[in-house]
Amino acid sequence: MSQSLDSWTARPLGELVSGVARAVAEGQTELDRASLSTRRDIQRAVEDGDLEMPIETPWFRFAGVEADLNVSLSMRGRPERDADGEIRAYRPTLVAAPTDPAFTTRTDYDVAASSRVRLDIVPVPGTE
Repeated sequence: MSQSLDSWTARPLGELVSGVARAVAEGQTELDRASLSTRRDIQRAVEDGDLEMPIETPWFRFAGVEADLNVSLSMRGRPERDADGEIRAYRPTLVAAPTDPAFTTRTDYDVAASSRVRLDIVPVPGTE
């Protein structure tokens, strides 16, 4: 049983946007973990007498993230099923697939027909 590569690379546009946002959040979490580790190392050095007084721990934060994607957009229908499991309708879904050179060669896709999706992810001010 073989699935085409398209079924793995083509995703609803909402999933694509969520994936980018999730990657940014995971990156920020790793930056925070690194800062906490540095803070612990500084406190340990002060306690051990290796530092006379604590130094400020550096904290890094994404100021914003821009994602500029070239994708092939298409509409597909997702089946809507009733309580008996029968398909009663199809919900339209906007699907995006990357238009990198491999995709273009594999599918004979005209790059001039690709769409550009631009995302700006910015931090929400919080209390500190």
